Amino acid sequence: MADLPSFRRAQVAVRRVAVGAVVRPWGIGTVGKMFGALNIWFWAIVGVPTLVAAVYYFGIASSQYMSQAEFVVRGPGASSSMLGGLSSLLQSNSEGEDDAMMVQEYMMSRDAVRELDRHDDLRAILDRPGADIVSRFPGLFYWRDDFEALYHAYSRFVSVDFDASTQVSTLQVKAYRPEDAQKIATALLAASERLINQLNERARHDAISVYQAEVNQTQKRIAKIQDQLTAYRMQKQMLDPKSAAEGPLRLLAELNAQQAETEGMLADALRNSPGSPQIPVLRTRLASLAKLIDQERSRITGDTGSVAAAETGYEHLDVALKLSEKQLASAYRSLEAANLDAQRQQLYLETISQPNLPDFPLYPKRVVSFSMVLATCLLAYGIAWLLVASVREHAAA
Repeated sequence: MADLPSFRRAQVAVRRVAVGAVVRPWGIGTVGKMFGALNIWFWAIVGVPTLVAAVYYFGIASSQYMSQAEFVVRGPGASSSMLGGLSSLLQSNSEGEDDAMMVQEYMMSRDAVRELDRHDDLRAILDRPGADIVSRFPGLFYWRDDFEALYHAYSRFVSVDFDASTQVSTLQVKAYRPEDAQKIATALLAASERLINQLNERARHDAISVYQAEVNQTQKRIAKIQDQLTAYRMQKQMLDPKSAAEGPLRLLAELNAQQAETEGMLADALRNSPGSPQIPVLRTRLASLAKLIDQERSRITGDTGSVAAAETGYEHLDVALKLSEKQLASAYRSLEAANLDAQRQQLYLETISQPNLPDFPLYPKRVVSFSMVLATCLLAYGIAWLLVASVREHAAA
């Protein structure tokens, strides 16, 4: 029994040594111990996933070809930025980025997928014979082949990136055949250009619709006034009241002249030869001239049916016609200005590099992908091993 205290002291010393070893930082020996303990957890966390990745990437995964195209969306800010000034440059960059993001959103939208599925047989392209069952559509993990499943699969093959510094967008399309990748990229560029043209047409229509409506309304008003003028001329039986008034005015002037002359002759006869037989004739002529003058004046300035009344009504219509014609000319100028401004505001999709026809499959990156799986599994195993070791050391303490 005398040896029992010494045995306990030895146990305490061993524990202190173990605690001291725990406190020391992890060294090469610790890492060696970690990899030396190749138990079932190592194979479960590292071995099996790495083996599956190796089988897939080097034995099952199908080669994919990538077609790339670069384009830029230009708008009215591109020309205004040349005028100088930091504000105009910032505004141009902001507008260019917004326009490019609009095209990018469309290329990754359901509308683009629906367009490709309707006209370019997208389903067949993503489900080519010989494609591996994991990456193809609908794939190993998808049992649905509806449109939503196609839309989710589409994002694995198509991507669009925008470089804010150069305002250039890059379209990348992957497919199991080189011509399929080029076909999809070309179709997306064409569909995006049609979208921009539709937006331009809608903006132009919205910009000039008000002025076009004003032009149409003014034209209708002019046509109505012209119809009223025609009806007025037929009613008054005169083509132009102004021209029709010239004849009676000339006749009235001649009658007034004859009246003045006759009055002069009568005055001379009464002064020089009061008993002359010409005096009754001159008085009869004066009475006739006075009657004719009254008739002509009534014809020119009477209440109804006179030339003055006809000319007054005609002038109202003529003034209204001239004002409407001036309004029409102004509306045409406004319409032309709005049309020019709408043309300056148009967007353009300019293709910098056309979609190429790839001659070598760039995807999948087998070595890189396998290495990433291996590194991730080793990192997960190392973290798990450290957690378990720490728990065990705390429990032992």
